[in-house]
Amino acid sequence: NPSFPMRAQVAVTGDGTNDAPALKKADVGFAMGIQGTDVAKNASDVIIMDDNFVSIVKAVLWGRCVYDNICKFLQFQLSVNITAIVVACVGAGVLTESPLTAIQMLWVNLIMDSFASLALATEDPHPSLLERNPYPRDQPL
Repeated sequence: NPSFPMRAQVAVTGDGTNDAPALKKADVGFAMGIQGTDVAKNASDVIIMDDNFVSIVKAVLWGRCVYDNICKFLQFQLSVNITAIVVACVGAGVLTESPLTAIQMLWVNLIMDSFASLALATEDPHPSLLERNPYPRDQPL
C-alpha cells in the first residue's frame, strides 16, 4: 500500500472461513490444524498442527536462529574463499605460479565447508533472539 511506506511485518492467526481473507493478505498466515477449516488452511502460509500458540513462538525462535546461522555461514565462506583467491592471485603474481594447486584449493574448500556448516548449523536457538526486533524487509543478507 503506497500510503504506508514503512510497512511492518504482519502475522495473522485464524481457524475459520471468515479469517481466510486476512490469512491470505498477511505476510504470514497461521491456520489451526485441528480446529481450522479447509478454507483457512488453504489461505494460510503455516498450519499449526497442534493448535497451540506456543508453537508460533517456537517457529519464530527457530526461524530467527536459522536466519542468523545462514548469515554467519555466508560471512565465513566469503572470508575464507576471498582469502584463498587473494593468496592464489598474489602468489601467482609474485612467484609466477600459484602457491596452492587446484587439488589443494579444493581440499581447503571442502574442509572449510564441512566444518563451518557443522559448527554453524548445530547452534541452538537462545531466548534472546525473541527480544530483538525483526529485520527490515529490504535488509540484505
